[in-house]
Amino acid sequence: MKRFFHTGKTSGARFLALLMTGVLLVTSLTGCAASDYTPTELSFSEVEYQRPDGEAVVELIEKAQQQAQEDLLPVGMIWTLGKIGKATEEFYSMMTIAQIRNYSNVSDEYYSEEMDYLNTWDARIQNSYSEMFEAIQNSRFGSMSEEIFGESSVEDMEMSSQASSADILSLQEEEKKLISQYYSEYAQATVTTPEGEQLYSSLEPEGQDAYYDQFIEKYNQQLGELYVKMVDLRRQMAQQLGYDSYTEIADKDLVRTSYTREQIQSFREALKQTLVPVYRSYMEDFYARAEDPNTKGYVYLLGEPSPLPQGSWQDTLDSFSQVYQQMSDETGECYDYLLSHEFIDAAPSQTKANVTFSTLIYSLNTPFLFANMDGSEQDVFSISHEFGHCFAMWQQLKNGSTSEGRSLDICEIHSQAMQILTLPYYEVFYGEDAAIAQKYDVYTMVAGILSAAMSDEFQETIYNSEDMTLEEINELYLELSKEYGLVVDTYYFDSDLYSKSWFSTNQYFDTPFYAIDYALSGCVAMEFLQLGQQDYQAALDTYLTLVEQSPDQDFLTVLENTGLQSPFEQQELEMVAQQLQEFLAGSDGFASLPQAA
Repeated sequence: MKRFFHTGKTSGARFLALLMTGVLLVTSLTGCAASDYTPTELSFSEVEYQRPDGEAVVELIEKAQQQAQEDLLPVGMIWTLGKIGKATEEFYSMMTIAQIRNYSNVSDEYYSEEMDYLNTWDARIQNSYSEMFEAIQNSRFGSMSEEIFGESSVEDMEMSSQASSADILSLQEEEKKLISQYYSEYAQATVTTPEGEQLYSSLEPEGQDAYYDQFIEKYNQQLGELYVKMVDLRRQMAQQLGYDSYTEIADKDLVRTSYTREQIQSFREALKQTLVPVYRSYMEDFYARAEDPNTKGYVYLLGEPSPLPQGSWQDTLDSFSQVYQQMSDETGECYDYLLSHEFIDAAPSQTKANVTFSTLIYSLNTPFLFANMDGSEQDVFSISHEFGHCFAMWQQLKNGSTSEGRSLDICEIHSQAMQILTLPYYEVFYGEDAAIAQKYDVYTMVAGILSAAMSDEFQETIYNSEDMTLEEINELYLELSKEYGLVVDTYYFDSDLYSKSWFSTNQYFDTPFYAIDYALSGCVAMEFLQLGQQDYQAALDTYLTLVEQSPDQDFLTVLENTGLQSPFEQQELEMVAQQLQEFLAGSDGFASLPQAA
């Protein structure tokens, strides 16, 4: 069975998506806003990086804050806000470029040093911006906030500003250093082989499987202790801001406006009653067959082995062009542009960071897709996922917005629904093994939903507890994994080793509590499986409507506008469970489309 964890966008890019939603509205008041988001003609290798002036950005923000407090008329403040819009766009565009190049080669000292600089100023800009926003809200110009920033942006900034303060600036800067340290140490992790010490990331998939146990045993202690430091740091943030738990900060920082933490907890419990039993039954059946002395030869989770894509990683990447050209004119246009202009970096590399993500380079008006393909069965699944994000960004740029969506739970529907819509084209990648590959990937998607919900409860428990040790964290990970049906008791399963493997999920380090967005959106995306099997064109039309929803709309409003069901409804989760069971029990998978055959 495959292991799959989506990385998602970096926290810096996440902040920019929120910040620019308001700032671009500000620039429109001054006549400075760009009305044309035509993507650049440059290829990524031609794009120059120049260190942005973080101090100058903060000075502009502080100037606007002072004007809000002292000026009698708003003209000067609005003009300064327009300049802030341009300055922040430049800063975060350069930060995104530097981050991509740093992740492309973590051993490159120049970009590692640049990220230290950029991360420091990123934290300062975020804090200064929050203080400026609060100052404007409390000034004589407070009644103009919605006109200046936009109604939804005001609501979002009011929430996110509660998750930050100048009082925790030093802690936030230290947090970013620990995140960078995690990626650096992970990328440079080695294992001992007959040929000597080798980078774990440099090994072929078979080699990584062979040395996986050694890797986990060796780095659980090192990276686990780093995480314990990070938890303590975030707990200090919560205390200084007056919260009982860092969980409250995370929910505000991720701008969860349309549902509460209590609803998230109820959603997790409902999953345990609906989807978990179906998922667990396949795990139990698999191990029962493996343990049966009458079973001869190998047994497989879904009856047959999970197939590999035909050809090399480059063949897979190129084949996506054929797939997305056939899917629609819009998807074909987007993918071919990204590929031809080098805004897809998916080549395997020993020095790449262990991340897969998509982001937007604001000054260039283009999405960017980053991966580290290895020819494994995860390549098709992960590239289609990230392309869903890129395509949604592409469509929003056409509509005059630099925001993929208002919140991450919306954005993750874009990505996971694209995975579902790519399934009928699997013959391009897998030939006659397409149906079994589809089943494994749907099963993996459900594994992602349950893993994400488990990760949310895992983190909530850690942050609500006092000083959990690394050993206790390991034990908790195993306990909750069993509760969510992700592992079952069997002598084939090394519980101790599994309990130590959690550190390989980078979200715990760089985007805490992001995972639940993946679970909520995953349940919505599963609806496209049912829609697509009934009428693929109708499902695709629904998707095209989805990615063009106003970035001002919250999660539940977007679902209502597109006719999709809420994952907080028990009957929706029951439908997902039934859909999974029927799809895996069927013989043909998701039938290929005539043009994809």
